[in-house]
Formats: sequence, C-alpha cells, structure tokens
Amino acid sequence: MTAASPITGTGLATETAEAARRIERWLLQSGVQIEEGAQRGAVAGWLDREGRPEFVYLEITGYYLTTMAWLTSGAASSADRAADADEHGRQALDWITRTVSEQGVPPTRLYLSAGRSDWRNAGVFTFDLAMAARGVASFGDVARHGTRGKPTTGLCTVVDSMCSGAAVLPSHDAVAGAPLPDRWSTRPGPHHLKAAAALLRMPDGALRTPLRAVCRRTCEHWEAMLRQGWPCRELHPLLYGIEGLLIGAPHGEDEALDVVERLYARLMGLQADDGTLAETTGGGIVRSDVLAQALRIGLLLRGRGHLRGDHWSGRLEGLTRALLGSVRPDGGVLFSGDHDIANAWCAMFTHQALLLHSRSADQDPLNLSAVASELLV
Repeated sequence: MTAASPITGTGLATETAEAARRIERWLLQSGVQIEEGAQRGAVAGWLDREGRPEFVYLEITGYYLTTMAWLTSGAASSADRAADADEHGRQALDWITRTVSEQGVPPTRLYLSAGRSDWRNAGVFTFDLAMAARGVASFGDVARHGTRGKPTTGLCTVVDSMCSGAAVLPSHDAVAGAPLPDRWSTRPGPHHLKAAAALLRMPDGALRTPLRAVCRRTCEHWEAMLRQGWPCRELHPLLYGIEGLLIGAPHGEDEALDVVERLYARLMGLQADDGTLAETTGGGIVRSDVLAQALRIGLLLRGRGHLRGDHWSGRLEGLTRALLGSVRPDGGVLFSGDHDIANAWCAMFTHQALLLHSRSADQDPLNLSAVASELLV
C-alpha cells in the first residue's frame, strides 16, 4: 500500500512542529507533574490561572505515562528531551506503583488542598483504571522497566472485581453506594471500547480469563453500536470508541481500518466550515481534546492509505488550523476558548496530533505513525 501524500505544504508543517515542541516543553517543565511531597510523580488534570496544579488524577497520570513512552520512542525533539521523558515517566510509574500498593485506587480527583469535594470521587471508574494500566504497560515496554507487572496486575484486579457477572465493562463502582449524576462518563458507552482494547493488550498474566472475555464482549458490543448509529451525543467518548478500534487493530488489519474509516467519515460530516467540531452531535463549545482526537485518527488513517484525495487534505488541514489556536505561547493547551487554564490531557492529545501532522509533510521518515498506533494516548 502506498503512502498518502502530505496533507499540507511545509509552511503549516513547520508551524505544527514548532507548536509540538512548545507543548513538549510544557509537559516536561511546567510543573503539571508534582515534583515533591506525598504525591510526587502524580500528574495534575490542569494548571490553574496562576500555574498551580489543583488535583492529581489517576487516568491522566496513565495518559502521561503513555505520552512519556511516546516521547522516548522517537517523538521527542532531542535526545535530552527523550532522557527527560524517561525520568518523568519513572516518577509517574513510581507514584502509581506506590499508590496501588498502599491504597489500591486513589480518589478519582485527588485535590491538593483540603476541603474540596467532587462528585467524581463517589465512583471508581473502569475507564480510568484501564488508561492507568495502559500507561504503566506502555512505559514499561518502551523504557524496559521491570516494575510494570505489579501495578498493572493490581489495576486489572480492581477492574476484574468490578466486572463480576457483567456482560460488558461497567462504567464504575459507587463508593459507599453514593449516587452519581447521569453523564456519559457514568454510563457504559463507546469509550469503553478504548478501555477494553487497552486491557486486552496487557502483558501476559495481568488479565484473568473472565475479564478477558468481558473485554472481548465489550469490543464487539460497542463496535456494533457504533456501526448502527451514534450511541451517545458527545464526540469525546465517540472518538474514544474509534480510538479503541485503532488500538485493537495495531497492525492495520484492512477490515478493521475500513470500519474506522467509515465511522470517521460519518463523524466528520459534523465538521463546520471553519474546520472545527462541536462537543456534541447537536452543537456546543469547541474543545481542543475533541479536535486533537479527530486529527490524530484522520492522520493515522491517511498514513495507512485511507482518506485519500484533496477533499480529505482540506478537512484535516481545517482541523489542524483550529487546533493550533488552542496552543498558548508557553505550550499550555486550552480546553476551550472560554477556559483560561492549561489542560494536561488536551496537551498530550494535541502534541501527538500536531507532531503527526508535522511528520506527514516529509513522509514520516521515523515511521512515527506506526509508533502512535501502538502508543495512542
């Protein structure tokens, strides 16, 4: 299969490469990873307007580990940055290992100042656990750290205990029976395709047979639901579902990628004339995480010979230009235009998307698209 042509000229590729370097610096030097104290190594969900972390987040620390694996696997802008990423990954791995050993699972959002409450802490979420386990396994594979087994197995054991008698992955376990609001994140949904696909790629021995069967049924169920129509209105979990299909087909199985292309084309029918995507199928704000997710999927598909032609070049260029508008001069990435805070997961998704874009202009000589398929944050 021949490679697709670049989606833009070198001018935009230079701009995306420079933005990716700024984001890389922010991820490694902004303080989004806690540097000292009891939570050393944990990663904050975002930095507030004064540049301070508000809370640490197991799911986002998992994403950070996958991002550090991505940087050390050829995505870093220099050897020094790759070495920095390895050290930051070690610290994140140490936090998860220590936390799982001492308390099993931390609160969903562990606030760094006393007296803060959050409804998310009334639940333990299977998606968060799966993303943490994926991060541990990904970084352990890339950095050859021998400690990946224990925290990965511990996280998978918690998921296993939540799935007793379940046909597919449940959303969460309530803490002390507390009710949670009705949101996409508190319901089973297409985002669990990504969770299940990630769990199915855990190292040998991490998943017991019953959980493996639940994960397979989860993938089958939500893929079928996505083929039929949109099982939820929010694009963020819908894109997670499509990412799950990519993770489940890391070597580019033609049939799986054909399914991803059809789903992606249907979703991109919602793209506005200015290149943006709203947060739901019915409209709403423009979120950088949604833009970055959509751009990553499109670039990975195009790198595999899908989404051919100038029509798709223009669609992906529109996403790229819209996403660049969320990147601050210091490399922080805004969640949306009305949120003046630097968001950690938006930064990680955006870095991957923009770097993939910049490499597409020179035919990706380091085969970074294949690395990203394995390490999709």
